[in-house]
Amino acid sequence: MSTIFPWPDDPDDPPGVQTRLIMQADPRGGSTTWMARGACHSADPELFFPISATGRAMPQIDSAKAVCGRCPVSEKCLSYALRTMPDGIWGGTTREERIAMRLRLVRSSVPAQR
Repeated sequence: MSTIFPWPDDPDDPPGVQTRLIMQADPRGGSTTWMARGACHSADPELFFPISATGRAMPQIDSAKAVCGRCPVSEKCLSYALRTMPDGIWGGTTREERIAMRLRLVRSSVPAQR
């Protein structure tokens, strides 16, 4: 199942032409229609895919996280990212932060060994 969203006019298109963004349902279950409401839609996509998780990439990561901080769907974004584990900044977290979150969740759900 897919959902069609009107997308703002591309500045390179002739006046009045409107592109449509078609979003597929999440193959792991659940809808991804929330993505169209993300604050990241008005930002450069490259902002959310830094070349590293440390060093000179930190200002870029901080800028991406600032966008996520004002996003109305950041919780859904983080939930999606924890399920699918994509690269980049999602829901205000880096891939490394999400890996650590998942490890903590797994450890807390495993009964203690005696």
